Amino acid sequence: MTRFVAKRIKFLNGERHSVLSRVGGLPVHEATLFLARFRTRGRKPNTVHRVCTTLALLYRWLHSSKIDLMGRLREGQCLTSPEVYRLGSAAQYRADEVAEEDATHEVKRQVVDLHRVRMRRKVGAVRRRTVGAENHATRLRYFVAYLDFLVGYVATTLPRHLRLQLEEDSKQVLNILRAQVPTVPGGGGLGSREGMSKEDQELLLAIVRPNSPQNPWKRAFVRHRNWLIVVLLLATGMRRGELLNLQLSDLHPRKPLVSIVRRPHDPGDRRLIQPTPKTRERVVELRPAIMKAVWKHIALRGEIRAARKHGYLFVSEDGDELGYKTIDGIFADC
Repeated sequence: MTRFVAKRIKFLNGERHSVLSRVGGLPVHEATLFLARFRTRGRKPNTVHRVCTTLALLYRWLHSSKIDLMGRLREGQCLTSPEVYRLGSAAQYRADEVAEEDATHEVKRQVVDLHRVRMRRKVGAVRRRTVGAENHATRLRYFVAYLDFLVGYVATTLPRHLRLQLEEDSKQVLNILRAQVPTVPGGGGLGSREGMSKEDQELLLAIVRPNSPQNPWKRAFVRHRNWLIVVLLLATGMRRGELLNLQLSDLHPRKPLVSIVRRPHDPGDRRLIQPTPKTRERVVELRPAIMKAVWKHIALRGEIRAARKHGYLFVSEDGDELGYKTIDGIFADC
């Protein structure tokens, strides 16, 4: 089965971007042109990648439905009304459940595991899980924008009668798709996201204390680093991207202060998924006890030779910069 994959790429100047490609094949030309619009408008790499994963979902659905979209457009036709309704329905499900295969990993094995096939069939019998209304709405809006782009892209190459036919046909299709965009409720409603309660914060801190018998990590460096990460997140309210973007140069030597600095497309950042602060640059004041813990961490960090090659504050035991998965894993382990 042909699979479409959203891939992150990094240019020599440090800029991150995403492309939609077939596994083992070239990027999809029309998708590349569409994503270039977001790049030239200065959209964040993670935003571009989200658009790209949505296009991967669309192309996987087209492939499984045996629809040659570009072929139809060149004949002055677009999707039919039933197909548009099916597409809108497919957009509400988790991406790994809409298609047969996970589009985020390439298949490297040549031998088919029959047990995994049987398990996949069993999973297919279970009710599929849906995404949130906001995610569903975003997907449909990107579908509308991309289909509108394709219609305009192809229409310029068609004779007048086919161009008028395509524009009229696509207008109805896009209106049906727009009508399926769900209304996203405002914040504060039932089921909306909430911050941790004071009791939960105290329980979390008690678990991640370096000398806690409940601490899930074994090595002293990891215990102290993860404890400090949790403390900084709770004490300052900074985002994951801001924390992972902290460098030694952001610390003030004689004051308990740390600067939150934007570094978009930093060529010195080796991570493919670069942590990107979303809020404004600012200076955060830390309690003296927390600042003392930061300097202790820096001393432990200095004992790792590979960590001396870059300036990022938080590193792995091997000295590499940490990524989003590590932060998520800390809370998953607790």
